[in-house]
Amino acid sequence: MYFFLEIETRQQHDTLSEEDQVIVCRACNNIITRPFYKIPVSSSFSHIFANPHGHVFEIGCFSRAEGCMEASGLSSEFTWFAGYSWKIEICRQCKSHIGWIFICDCENASGMPVQFHGLILDKLVFP
Repeated sequence: MYFFLEIETRQQHDTLSEEDQVIVCRACNNIITRPFYKIPVSSSFSHIFANPHGHVFEIGCFSRAEGCMEASGLSSEFTWFAGYSWKIEICRQCKSHIGWIFICDCENASGMPVQFHGLILDKLVFP
């Protein structure tokens, strides 16, 4: 009986819509965002960048990330996306660095999002 219950639970999990699935913080399992909020920026969801200190990050772009909170002032220095300034974002629960929010400096984003979250992919757990 338990075996069938386990299979049924797995099947229910596998059939969750993208809207119902969640992406969580690898450090504390706090819900950060959902696959449904993935967006392309500069024609791609994921990007690899190095900061001025040589640390390399692979980020994914999301339209929403309620599990994050801003943790710095706005900066346009060393931006990875032309026309955007950024703020550091941390997990609301454990306060670990999870990525950045990018905010367009222009009044008309001309097809680009006004703002988006660039989240560090290896700090997230996907469904």
